Amino acid sequence: MLAYTLRRLALLVPTLLGVLAVVFFVMAMAPGGFGGAALNAEGAQTQGQDAKRIRLQLERRYGLDQPAYVQFGRWLNRVSPVGFRSSDDLSFGDQEREAAATAFEGLEMVSRPRVKWAAVDLAGELAAYQAVPLADAAAGLRATLDAAGAGELDETLFEALDSPLSAADRERLLPRIAADGAPGAAQSAVQGALQEAAAGRSRVRFDKPAIKWPDLGTSLRGRKVTELLASAVPVTVLLNALSIPIIYLVAIGAGLGAASKRGGAFDLGSGALFLSLWSVPTIWAGVLAINYLASAENLRWFPTGGLHDLRASEMPFFPRFGGGEAGFERGYLLDTAWHLVLPVTILTYGGFAVTAKVMRGAVLDSLSADYVRTARAKGLSPRAVLWKHAFRNSVLPLVTLASSLLPALLGGSVVVETIFSIEGMGKLGVDAAFQKDREVVMAVTLIGGVLGLLSEVLRDLLYAAVDPRVSYD
Repeated sequence: MLAYTLRRLALLVPTLLGVLAVVFFVMAMAPGGFGGAALNAEGAQTQGQDAKRIRLQLERRYGLDQPAYVQFGRWLNRVSPVGFRSSDDLSFGDQEREAAATAFEGLEMVSRPRVKWAAVDLAGELAAYQAVPLADAAAGLRATLDAAGAGELDETLFEALDSPLSAADRERLLPRIAADGAPGAAQSAVQGALQEAAAGRSRVRFDKPAIKWPDLGTSLRGRKVTELLASAVPVTVLLNALSIPIIYLVAIGAGLGAASKRGGAFDLGSGALFLSLWSVPTIWAGVLAINYLASAENLRWFPTGGLHDLRASEMPFFPRFGGGEAGFERGYLLDTAWHLVLPVTILTYGGFAVTAKVMRGAVLDSLSADYVRTARAKGLSPRAVLWKHAFRNSVLPLVTLASSLLPALLGGSVVVETIFSIEGMGKLGVDAAFQKDREVVMAVTLIGGVLGLLSEVLRDLLYAAVDPRVSYD
């Protein structure tokens, strides 16, 4: 069993790499490419020098000027727990960038936000290639500019900071800086910083292969992808942790009841009901549930979206009865359960039909087996025959079905989280796909692929544990 498990886990690696490669190169070849939404933020068409500056920032930050296969290799190296540490893969989150921006306070040249963040970007390049913290690089750049008397530079310095300039570009830019009345020392300071960053870009350092902490990168929003996933993954796990037991409890009970009373009213009624539910699209059911059960114009039994009330942080954890005008307070726990009713219902109803039908068929096969007829001949009650003899072998097909149930629920959570405005992994992935945020899309694909493939391995191991006749030795 151990050898089989190790072989299956080893086979996960090429399969996962294939999935990741398909998603990566599809995004790379899509119209607009990675980060295309950043050039058209909030529906406003970005053109001319602004578009060029944004594109150059993206190229410098994510290596988009490299071929797609090189970008994919760098991404794999960054997320792998074993690989090269590259000075070109260093990224910074919002908090680090905001802390570094304080180093430029008081300079007239950074009075405009885009100039300030351009200076932070240059400090980030210097930090990457000098192997120092971002705040230290920003403080060093500020000291250099102060010493050079560069406090009055504005747009021309911004163009210098905001672009990975070639030597010819710098030669054309420096006379413009001088024409604006900048002191000669400021020219040297700007030129020195640019040359150091450009030289660093041409000499990317790779440390020796070592075990390292995987880095999922930084999203276009400026936040670390791990921070986004840390808040989104628990929400999706909660939805699925509630949905899977509900699906199995309802389906197993209905399947047993239908098989024990084959052809009866319960068998026909439950089959027709589950088949009808399975035929209803999740998107349509979610919209109907919000419109008729949650909207102000109709019943308003449930909230329209989210996982918590806006005042949830002020609520006690458990429900309680307050005195005076407070009355009944549902508390944080009951408020969360109230918000989960509709999403969990929409996520689970489609799984009843297949699981119940599989359970019913497996129980009918077991009831017609020789060992069950022998148990009946011994005088055992129908209940004992059903639960002690037929039920255990009937569970085997459900173990096989479980491997496809988890990926299906993860896919269904994309729809449910989007409809009900739940900030889970599904909604995070959908938003990132629309924004062409490669780092987030690849991280969500990585997590979904790992969970889906591990569920296949777990299925085989559980099958051997439930059925002693199965052996992988």
